[in-house]
Amino acid sequence: MVQRAVRIAVLIIAALATAYFLWWVRASLYPFVIAFLMAFLLNPAVCYLERRKMPRLWAIIVIYICLLSTLIISTSYLVPVLIRELEVFARELPTLITHGDSLIQSAQSQYQNTTMPYSLRLAFDNGLAQVEMMLQNTVSGIVDTLLNLVSHGVGIVTSPILAFYFLYDSHEMKRKFYLSVPGSWRPGVRLFLKDINKVLNGVIRGQVTIAVIVGFLVSVGLTILDVRFALLIGLLAGALDVIPYFGAFIGATPAIVIALLDSPLLAGKVALLFFAIHQLEGTVIGPRILGEQVGLHPITVIFYLLVGGEVGGLAGLLLGVPLAALGKVVLRHALRLCIHRPASLSND
Repeated sequence: MVQRAVRIAVLIIAALATAYFLWWVRASLYPFVIAFLMAFLLNPAVCYLERRKMPRLWAIIVIYICLLSTLIISTSYLVPVLIRELEVFARELPTLITHGDSLIQSAQSQYQNTTMPYSLRLAFDNGLAQVEMMLQNTVSGIVDTLLNLVSHGVGIVTSPILAFYFLYDSHEMKRKFYLSVPGSWRPGVRLFLKDINKVLNGVIRGQVTIAVIVGFLVSVGLTILDVRFALLIGLLAGALDVIPYFGAFIGATPAIVIALLDSPLLAGKVALLFFAIHQLEGTVIGPRILGEQVGLHPITVIFYLLVGGEVGGLAGLLLGVPLAALGKVVLRHALRLCIHRPASLSND
């Protein structure tokens, strides 16, 4: 019993020391985090080819060739269109700002002339101020993230190389890890890592897949509605869709604003388009891809989003739900270890 308590205490201290060290060197972990995400996303395809009797090395090479070919082909078609839209956007930005200011002033004038109780007007003003602050913080977070990605360009370029080694040596790393775990603990550790993998599969692979589908649907829908900067807005909407609930609202805002500068009718059509895509995502796409793998109630998701956004800004919004899901798995297994102690450990 004493030996078991000592083991648990040592593990807790080691985990806390590791977490502190990773937090201390977090600025240098960008390439490793990106490499891990790449390896995690590509591993199912590599394992599929490996099950078809292809050596793992050649399976990784084939996947990399296919990925590089897809990237080159899509880049050759999409990048010129994206560059043109960015050039047009930069050229028309002063006009858009002027037109937007006139619309805002007109709306403010109508709002000031409306007869409304003071308490209701005060509450409405506070709500508008909070929405404006949230949008400003989100835009600031996006800009800071892009600047950080540019400043860590060298590390990002090395990420595919690190991902290659993660993929190639994953079996050996697993084998050595399980050998370092006491034999009586291995079944529990395997179950714990299986649940972690299930959560990560739902959060990372599932959310990335949904974001790609949403970005594609938004780009196609805005193109059909003849909204300017359809591809640019679609990419932004897909990237922001990884933020549950709030991402859909934030992604729809620039599209509705740009459409409103043309006509209120077009803005209404764009709002209906985003509403339809959001409903399709919530009722068909999301349940089919994610299922119940994350295991968090919507109220819990919103709570952790608010906490993550308050603590870590945009990064907190992105990581709040995954960390909460992982924390739930850790807590469940910790309680199981304390309450339902394995028989093999009772003799320690």
